[in-house]
Amino acid sequence: MKRYRINSKLRFSIFLTDAQGDTVERYEIVSVSYGDSLWTLAKNHVPKDMDIREYVYHVAKYNNVDPGDLNPGDKIKLPIY
Repeated sequence: MKRYRINSKLRFSIFLTDAQGDTVERYEIVSVSYGDSLWTLAKNHVPKDMDIREYVYHVAKYNNVDPGDLNPGDKIKLPIY
C-alpha cells in the first residue's frame, strides 16, 4: 500500500474542496413537516436542468442525512444552483 504525506494542509484542503465540486454558496432552509421526504422537498426546489435523483443525492450529501431518515421539525438546507 502506497502512503502519501501531506506537506501543506492548506493546499490539501483546497484540493478536497475543489474535488468535491459541491461548494454551495446559497441555500434555503426548510423545516420538515409530517409526511415530507427528501423527494417531496426536492420536487419543489430542483433546478429545471437537473435530474431530481441527482438533486436528492446532493441534498442528502450536503445535509449528511439518509433520504429516509427525516423527522418532523428537522431543518434541511436545500442548495440553490
